[in-house]
Amino acid sequence: MTSTDPLARAALAASRFGLGARPTTLQDIASDPRGALVEELTTGWIRRLRGADLVDPAQAAATGVSGSFTDYEGINRAETVAAFNKRVYAPVGFFERLVMFWSNHFNLSVEKASLVRAMRGVIERCVIRGLATGRFDRLLIALLTQPAMLCYLDNQESIGPNSLIGLRRGAGVNVNLAREILELHTLGYGAGYSEGDILQMAYVLSGHSYVRGWEADRNLNGGSDATRGQYIFRSDWHEPGPRRVLGRRYTGREGQLAAVLTDLARHPATAQHLAFKLVQHFLTDAPTPAMVDPIARAYLDSEGDLMQAALALIDLPQAWTLPQTKLRTPYELLVAQARALNRTWHDDDLWLLLQILDALGHRPGYWETPDGYPDDTAHWLSPNGLRVRGDGLQKATQILLARAPLTLPPRRLAARVLGPAQSAETAAAVRSAADPVQALTLLFMAPEFQRR
Repeated sequence: MTSTDPLARAALAASRFGLGARPTTLQDIASDPRGALVEELTTGWIRRLRGADLVDPAQAAATGVSGSFTDYEGINRAETVAAFNKRVYAPVGFFERLVMFWSNHFNLSVEKASLVRAMRGVIERCVIRGLATGRFDRLLIALLTQPAMLCYLDNQESIGPNSLIGLRRGAGVNVNLAREILELHTLGYGAGYSEGDILQMAYVLSGHSYVRGWEADRNLNGGSDATRGQYIFRSDWHEPGPRRVLGRRYTGREGQLAAVLTDLARHPATAQHLAFKLVQHFLTDAPTPAMVDPIARAYLDSEGDLMQAALALIDLPQAWTLPQTKLRTPYELLVAQARALNRTWHDDDLWLLLQILDALGHRPGYWETPDGYPDDTAHWLSPNGLRVRGDGLQKATQILLARAPLTLPPRRLAARVLGPAQSAETAAAVRSAADPVQALTLLFMAPEFQRR
């Protein structure tokens, strides 16, 4: 396969930057694979996700602090299913991959609390989708003031010790969110910040909270039924006085956090950290400065414009020449399987989809720590992991074929979705399979389907 072959470049675009080809994808984008990727970043209907059973953020937040498990798990499940279906029918899937990337970068675990379970998918749909190609400072501020994030990293009762309430109660700050902002969300581990910077960041974050259910019920601490579950800044909880983070002085109260986050978003270390992660996710487990630096430069020159970072990524020469050694994550694999078969899961079978994702260790929202699901091939590549992949793909194939017959023989389907990437060994295995389920399972377990 050569990078100058239009079908080969289309196959590379669909797998490396997208979510795998549907039966017509390679032909659809062969004339301009890069243009198809760019179109996904700029076309409204491709980016939007809507559904009659999807609730607005205020309703999700209120349910998360006061509803029943059935209610907030219902919201979480509806968002998970809607996102999966959106990805199955996306033209290529580049924008969806970016949404997934940023959602994992700002990981939220539904196991933490009911509020996080209710809001994780809503945040992805209503915040990340809208800002995934905007300025990073806006995405950062929007996400770090989400009630679910404040809850997940224990900031809801972080009170400045010298604040009005802190002096009265003898309370103190929680550094969890402050540490993760510097270590995971912006600068990156070892980027030159100190424990003192973390503490100062925690002071900046003091008073940034949300209205708990009991506060809304009793009209306490600024709570009411109208603000149930909503973000709130409690000025009498905020540590007074100026703060100094990374040597820069910040004054004010409520606006202090936005000022610090804006500067962190535009810091050169943040540019390097985000560029490294983008290359690691899309191209290789071993990014080099030649791959990372052009993205970081595009990011800094545009004041943190994520669109420019994404364009710089697909314009790297290595993006179209590197061997495909990255292993698809289990979630991506099941999306790619459904795309190849050109169908999604029936409502009655969705519990089995979630069960398979559980077995494969990649159900959205179930990674407990803030670092998100691992993005390196070694984590997903193990003898037992591959065995479970095979079992899961075979079961998923049986379920999907039971609902509707194939419209193409497996050998033709394989040729359509893999194009020139299909090896002679894979073609022979699919042709000689005993039945369609076996043929398709062999296709989906083939190295050229597993890797992106």
